[in-house]
Amino acid sequence: MPKVKVTRNFQVTIPEEVRKKVKLSEGDMVEVEALDSQKVILKRIIPLEELKGAWADDPSIDGAMEEVKELWKNWKMPKKSA
Repeated sequence: MPKVKVTRNFQVTIPEEVRKKVKLSEGDMVEVEALDSQKVILKRIIPLEELKGAWADDPSIDGAMEEVKELWKNWKMPKKSA
């Protein structure tokens, strides 16, 4: 199991073997979750574009995915009320 060092800015470098295994590329997004005081999980967020065609038996899903993609592009964070 590879070991990495946390920098003063709390950054870590994900080892190449791990990046390749999860198909992680520069600019990809990941979720970070603390399981407990000793364990952290990084989960690669799969872009919608990679899901296109995943439901080949149901072409209506691709249309729905396109709608979600457009909604996501235009979504704005709601303003917090005072």
